[in-house]
Amino acid sequence: MSRPWVKYLLIASLALNVLIVGMVGGFFIRGGGGIHGGGGGNNIFAFMAQLPKERREALHAKAGELRSVVRELREAVRTASKDRATALAAEPFDRQRYINAQTRQIEADTKLRLLMRDAVAQLAADMSQDERRAFLKWRGQRRMMGPSDPSLDEVPAPKRP
Repeated sequence: MSRPWVKYLLIASLALNVLIVGMVGGFFIRGGGGIHGGGGGNNIFAFMAQLPKERREALHAKAGELRSVVRELREAVRTASKDRATALAAEPFDRQRYINAQTRQIEADTKLRLLMRDAVAQLAADMSQDERRAFLKWRGQRRMMGPSDPSLDEVPAPKRP
């Protein structure tokens, strides 16, 4: 004697498996989130890994100190975000604690964004025009939006050794 609910259970199981495979596949297609380059994977530090060895080494030497500061600020942003979430979930809710935590998160994020602005400007000043254009194209492709400027289509990707 067959049980009709088994058929529905198998269909639900198959749908769940397809959903999980799709999520995992999408994660890797988008570049694996924060796996690449010690951050978002779309920053200039991750791009430098695509450059030929001599260029990569020259830029890494100039970026060495910046990388550690960026890492520290990213950790400060994560910590502030956790503190904000903890304050929001706390019972009883303390409005001022949440506002203070949110303010710390905004300040940490702003410091990180300003440092990344300066880092990109500093490294871009040491890059050739072709390298800067290749960075824009690479970053657009990593974000799955394609290059923001159609003229970047003619820029060849940097060749890795």
